[in-house]
Amino acid sequence: MTQRPHVLFVDDEPMIIDGLRRMLRICRDRWTMSFAESGAAALDIMRSRPCDVVVTDYRMPEMDGAALLEQVRTEFPGVVRVILSGQTNESNLLRIMVLAHEMLSKPTTPEVLIAVIERLLDARMRTGSGQHSAVAFVESLPSPSHTFVELLAALEDEEASAQSVGTVIEKDPAAAAKVLHLVNSSAYTAGHKVSDVAQAVTLLGLHTVRGLVMMHDLIRVFDADAALPATWIDALTLHAVETSRLARLLGAGAGWQSDAFTAGLLHEVGQLVLASARPGDFCDALGNWTSGDRDLHVYEQTAFDASHVQVGVSLLGLWGLPTAVIDAVGGHTTVPGPGPATDPASAVALAHRITEADLGPVCGPHTGTALDEDELDASTRAAVSRWRRERAH
Repeated sequence: MTQRPHVLFVDDEPMIIDGLRRMLRICRDRWTMSFAESGAAALDIMRSRPCDVVVTDYRMPEMDGAALLEQVRTEFPGVVRVILSGQTNESNLLRIMVLAHEMLSKPTTPEVLIAVIERLLDARMRTGSGQHSAVAFVESLPSPSHTFVELLAALEDEEASAQSVGTVIEKDPAAAAKVLHLVNSSAYTAGHKVSDVAQAVTLLGLHTVRGLVMMHDLIRVFDADAALPATWIDALTLHAVETSRLARLLGAGAGWQSDAFTAGLLHEVGQLVLASARPGDFCDALGNWTSGDRDLHVYEQTAFDASHVQVGVSLLGLWGLPTAVIDAVGGHTTVPGPGPATDPASAVALAHRITEADLGPVCGPHTGTALDEDELDASTRAAVSRWRRERAH
């Protein structure tokens, strides 16, 4: 990122451009701002100087906002893309959703617009140069081969519901992350963050979810012929699903239970990012980890100058997921305390450690010491026992 973030605003109406200039004057000491009245003019600006965020209207002559963002994605994949529009319908909604990191309804308030841009800039800044090279190019994440078939069957069932479709999506961290990314656009949630997958499916609608599946934006089947073996993604998916189940049990009755479940499901998403960006290098890191005696992140730092924890946090921040979920993902490798879980972060850290002990490590050391469960409190031990009973069936 440039020393002062460069934000580009695009709208074909001069009055709106003038309004944006006035509205955002308070940000002139934080951002360098440019304004363009056409897609072609915006591209000229981006080709002449680095840009961090582009915010564009949708309906514009000659080159509409989606066409502009498609060109930006191809030519400048590291630029954060935002659609700001009040005129979208079903025919163009999917097109926008797969191109924009964020979709804002028009009109919007200065407070909302500034908050969204600052959040996106913060997520981009936290990646750093090495991490950003992995995150910037990721549009969707790899899923196990069976996910596409199961999800399509669930959507085509005559009794399909948001709950039944959400249940399938909850078995795949990649699909869940993408659904939550799409729904947490302010155009859907008016600033309210959603962590529940079934609620996300309800807000998107089954028709939209099916369209995304058929466009292969929601589900990208993992290529078993690539450098990484199919057993890796199957083991990672199983670990994530079981961690999410245990995290939910550890948070039973608490207001943060849903966030704990979702964070448990997504806590290893950074591995999917690194594997998508540079599969050969990630395969080498996995090999060194398997034969070594340290955490996976040590070998990732050597290969990527970043860890899967860091890039997972960066991606989920860029995709607009709730802060509690992101914080729990960022803390999943920390050593859990002996007391009961008190928030999503402590629940996920504990659930991750116990799941690795039962199913084998996915990022912890192969020579690591197991958690002494006798030191856990009674309610935690009961939750773990229930999780094991349910898994056995």
